[in-house]
Amino acid sequence: MTLLSRILILSVAVSGGAHAEKELPNFAFGLGYGLLDQKSLMNIDFKVNIPINEYFSTQVLLNSNYLITGSSKDSFAQSELSSNWFVRNDYGRLGLGLGVSELEPMDESLETKKEAIGQFIGEVFLGAFSVTTNYITTDKTLSNITSSRIGLSYYLDEDLRTSLYREKYNDAEMGWRLETYYQPQKYRQMGSVGVIARTGEDYDYAGVVFEYYFDYAVSLKQREKQFH
Repeated sequence: MTLLSRILILSVAVSGGAHAEKELPNFAFGLGYGLLDQKSLMNIDFKVNIPINEYFSTQVLLNSNYLITGSSKDSFAQSELSSNWFVRNDYGRLGLGLGVSELEPMDESLETKKEAIGQFIGEVFLGAFSVTTNYITTDKTLSNITSSRIGLSYYLDEDLRTSLYREKYNDAEMGWRLETYYQPQKYRQMGSVGVIARTGEDYDYAGVVFEYYFDYAVSLKQREKQFH
């Protein structure tokens, strides 16, 4: 985890000096729990979005996944740390990212695996709809945020979204993902809850995600269009 910590500190330091005074950084913390083929999967996610100017922004993303099976032989922790860069306008955005993925088995006799990862993100905004594509080079990802996918989202109102994706879980398996996110206005729009269901031959999953935003009150629709 030492390598991940160093990259995170470096990414924040480089990005932090570039943001514009008109737009403040956006910090988000996410906590999720669900069942992956009847095995417990926990997610802890931290995200920093930093505007550079009207058309460019950068992001530091740290995702941690913990698969708990009851046996140390097939339980593991997976971490993904990436620095992503976006060009954006009112009609969509494109992004590229670089990072590192680390798979650490709970069984200390097994070897920890590390690999460099690349990521491409694209999104088109069409009124209440958005079309999203995301590609990540790692062979296996359990994260609720960074997986290869393409899909369509619809905002039922400013603070309620539902999405359907065709998603890639590992090097060979594809499946479907249905999710709905809701951001209550009564809590100053500082948090949201998501319900996620995924289906695949070895990757059936159902769970919930809670996110908290350390910034200012904006609608879910505006937040997701400005920040990935």
